[in-house]
Amino acid sequence: MKQKARVKEPTAQQLQQEQLHSLGSLLKQTRLQQGLSLETIEKRTLIRKMLLSALEQGNLADLPEPIYIRALLCRYSNALGLDGETVSSQFFTRPVVQPPRPSWKDSPAAQLRPLHLYAAYVLLIMGAVSALSGFLRNSTPNMTAKPILDPVAIEQLMPKQTAEPATQPVAKVVEPEVQQRPVEVALMLTGQSWVRVIADGTTEFEAILEQGETRSWAADKSITVRVGNAGGVMYSYNQSKAEPMGEMGMPEERTFGPKVSLAPVQ
Repeated sequence: MKQKARVKEPTAQQLQQEQLHSLGSLLKQTRLQQGLSLETIEKRTLIRKMLLSALEQGNLADLPEPIYIRALLCRYSNALGLDGETVSSQFFTRPVVQPPRPSWKDSPAAQLRPLHLYAAYVLLIMGAVSALSGFLRNSTPNMTAKPILDPVAIEQLMPKQTAEPATQPVAKVVEPEVQQRPVEVALMLTGQSWVRVIADGTTEFEAILEQGETRSWAADKSITVRVGNAGGVMYSYNQSKAEPMGEMGMPEERTFGPKVSLAPVQ
C-alpha cells in the first residue's frame, strides 16, 4: 500500500501572512464601498499612506513588527466604522501552545498496592514541597520580554503633523578613553522606541527604551541593532560621532563589524 504524503504544516510567518491578507482585503473592500481614498484614511488615522497600502495588500515586508501591525489594523478599522478591537484580534502575533499535562494514572504511584499508598503519599508531598521551594528561589521576572503595546508606542508609527516639531534634547554620550573590544555600539534615545541588539549571534537586549536613555554594547565580531522608531534613536559606532538611525516612525536594522559599518538592511 502507498503511504499518504504528509501535509506540511504552515509556519508562524505563513499564518500571519494569510491572516493579514484576509484582513487587508476586508479593509480595502469596506473602504471602496464607502467611496473613500487612501488619502482620506491617512488624514483620519494619521497613518502613512504607504503603511495603509501595505496593510491592504497584506505585505509583511513593508510593515513593522507584528505587535505594531495589530495597532495599525485597529485604528484603520475604527476609521471605517468597524470594531477595531475585533478586527485586530484576528491577527495573532505569537501563538501559544500549552504542553499537555501528564496523567496521574500513568505515574508509578497509581500502580502501587494499598499497603504502599501511605508511603507513596508521604514521598509525593515531600517532593512537591522541595520542587516548589526550588521554583520560588530560582524564579525571576523576565525584564527583556517585549512589553504590551501602549498608546505612546503606537504614535511613533504615525506621520507627524505639518507644524514645526519641537526641538528634542539629545542625550550626551560618555565616550570611553580606550576602546576595549573590536566592535562597540552606543544608543541614545531622543524618543521612545523598541530596540533589539544581537551581539556575536546572541540576543543581548530586547525592550522599549524611553527618551533620554543611553545604552552600549561591545562584541568581538559583529553587533546587529534593530529599532522600531529609527528617528528617535541616535547611534555611535566605535566612539564615532552620534548619528540618527533613520526616519521618524520607521523601523531600521544595521549591522556593525570590527572596522566599518555594513550597509543597512531594509
